[in-house]
Amino acid sequence: MPAKRPQPRNARLLLIGGAEDPDERNPHILPHLVQMAGGRKARLVVCSAPSAEPEEKVDTYGKLFRRLGVAEVVGAPIAQRNQADETALLEAVGRATAVFFTGGDQLRLSSLVAGTEFAELIRTRLFENGLVVAGTSAGAAAAGSVMIIGGGAGGHTVRRADVDLAPGLGYWRDSVVDTHFNQRGRVHRLMTIFAQNPQVLGIGLDEDTAVELQPGTGFRVLGSGAVMVFDGRVTHSNAADVGDEAILAATDSVLHVLPAGYGFDLQAMRPRLPSGELIPEKPHG
Repeated sequence: MPAKRPQPRNARLLLIGGAEDPDERNPHILPHLVQMAGGRKARLVVCSAPSAEPEEKVDTYGKLFRRLGVAEVVGAPIAQRNQADETALLEAVGRATAVFFTGGDQLRLSSLVAGTEFAELIRTRLFENGLVVAGTSAGAAAAGSVMIIGGGAGGHTVRRADVDLAPGLGYWRDSVVDTHFNQRGRVHRLMTIFAQNPQVLGIGLDEDTAVELQPGTGFRVLGSGAVMVFDGRVTHSNAADVGDEAILAATDSVLHVLPAGYGFDLQAMRPRLPSGELIPEKPHG
């Protein structure tokens, strides 16, 4: 079994599969983010760098978060890398209780902010000072150490040629997060990754569904859909011996399907019941 790297356990993330809170009369995920960030004392930075229309996205989420009663919302409609290092934005991150990454294109997000002072300050405050980091759709997909930047929808098989990968922002190491998961038939995408790198844990987030996460410790599920957890510690893969168009072998990968209230222990690598009880591993034989 590959050893997991130690991760800071005071960090908190909320990763959302997209299309969150479609019924504005009864929202549940974004109000939960506000509570994680301090309720009416919450101070949010909304980063819309993934979007091709960043100003519009900031405006939409700004109105929503203000309606939920947060104390301060600062927009970060980053369209050029130099904007990520502006003093006023860094000051806003310094006093924020949460940073929220919108949807759009995760490669656009990483190309605009990875390695900037903005991204590094978020990382430092996430791991050391209690900053909550949240993201929806592309904003969630970029949180892992590996991110999927392309790949066909349902019906494709497990081939390296079907999935394009890039480094993520690394807020949740040894993981890959896929979003709009069952709505767009994306199981094959995570299986392809495991065949190439069995160390990673795969998380498939349905729309209007989220995980509240402490890296290295565990997460719990909230929302109206399911979270599919792929333990990719396969016993065999042929990835090193075949070409991009060949079918990949991956044996003994474990899948868990978790609805709201269930959790997952990242130390035991086992799911938890809503009561908090760890579900034991199935006996062998």
